[in-house]
Amino acid sequence: MKTDSYFRKKSQRSYPTVFTGMISILILLFSINGYAEEGKHVPIPLMEKQAGISDISMTEAVFLALENNHALRATQNGHIAAKWAHRQAWTQLFPAISLESNYTRLDDETVSRANALGNEITMYFPDSTGTLQPVTIEIPQSVFRNGYETSISGRLLLLNPAVWNGVSLAGASKDLAAGEVQTAIRSTVHQTLRSFVALLRLQSLVRLQEEHVDQAVRNTEQAERLFRVGKYSEADVLRWRVEEAQQSGILTETRQGLKVSALTLENLIGVDPTASISPDSVLPDAIRREMSRYRSMNEDAWEEFLAHPLMDVVELNPQLTVMEQSKRLAKLQHRQSLTAFMPSLTVAGSYGWQNNDTPDLDGDKTWAVSATVSLPLFTSFSNYSGYQTTKFQMKQTAETVEDARRSLLLGAEAARTAIRTAVSQLRLAETSLESARRGFEIQENAFKLGRLSNLEWIDANLALRSAEQSHTTSYYDLVLAIIDYYEFTGEILSLLEA
Repeated sequence: MKTDSYFRKKSQRSYPTVFTGMISILILLFSINGYAEEGKHVPIPLMEKQAGISDISMTEAVFLALENNHALRATQNGHIAAKWAHRQAWTQLFPAISLESNYTRLDDETVSRANALGNEITMYFPDSTGTLQPVTIEIPQSVFRNGYETSISGRLLLLNPAVWNGVSLAGASKDLAAGEVQTAIRSTVHQTLRSFVALLRLQSLVRLQEEHVDQAVRNTEQAERLFRVGKYSEADVLRWRVEEAQQSGILTETRQGLKVSALTLENLIGVDPTASISPDSVLPDAIRREMSRYRSMNEDAWEEFLAHPLMDVVELNPQLTVMEQSKRLAKLQHRQSLTAFMPSLTVAGSYGWQNNDTPDLDGDKTWAVSATVSLPLFTSFSNYSGYQTTKFQMKQTAETVEDARRSLLLGAEAARTAIRTAVSQLRLAETSLESARRGFEIQENAFKLGRLSNLEWIDANLALRSAEQSHTTSYYDLVLAIIDYYEFTGEILSLLEA
């Protein structure tokens, strides 16, 4: 099963938008597709169930995005347009033949004036003895009330460097558009994975916050009961009511963030914004394997991982491939400016039937052949200015590509370091959460017996909530760091392996 080949085919055709139909097509494609042009393949698990809006998995969300994302579709259509533009450029190297037929209707007065001399004219010329002799010359009628004229003309560019280089330019643009499709596919996958993880994190935080709100409600009720029996003051009850209101406010804010995150994911996968997204919290096997691998690494393994050179890996990133193709395009554009100084040769010919009063091709025949040579001698330095412009644009592109290479390398290094940091933070969060839960159990028993002050009980709740939120955040931070690292190294599709 080769996904890169499938992704390329999606830039050339469109599949049904009904997801159940897409599953059967995917099964066929994955069974017949060969290796991708880069010589790599990344198998992606086939979906075993229909991808609905409820309980949608991360892999299903990615497939929906690849099928429905409007930005990706725009890039794919741009690639198709570039292919047709390349074909159009090639057509300029072949002959152009056209048929022209004209019909003209004139008023009687104009026809009469044009034919006033009649169909013949008699002229007198001296003979050998000097005697004038009449000579009658027929005058063919060339103006008709209903006139028909037909001709066939052809044109061929024998020498035109601008057109030849234009074919190369169109080909480079086509290759660039193909690279942009691959980059857009990986970018769509990356954005979808990040949005999906962000949604999972906010859902977890909402569930935690709901538990804290319930706990605050129970604490307020407990404080009111203790107040009624004289063990709590009214101020203690008010503190718990304030705490309950604060927790409810945090829950409302978190739910709003969850709604925005869901809308972001819905926009990426191209579903109805009014639909309700319910993501499956089970991560793909490949991501869970990577998380386990990083969490099990010792210090020696981390040193080896962080010391491994990334340049060779970054060079495989499709984004850098696209940038290199833009360098080639800039060089061809510079070469195009040089063609303005070169000569061109065009051959043209025509064959036709002169104007008469019948649409039949029976008029007097005429033909012509011409060759045109053009050489720019002086253009007020316009061509030279264009040459200098493209020269420095080519240099600008080269510097931009080098900057992109360094940025990718820096991003990969930062993502690799973020994995190490996330693993450390997750271990710390797990220890803190275990400690906070144990402390909360002890404090809860003391609070129920009335042996704990209001402030001490509030602190115990805050410590547990902070530990739970820190653990949730650290867990998904590690997932995001892995996703970002694989995006920078150009291997993000491997995270969808079965």
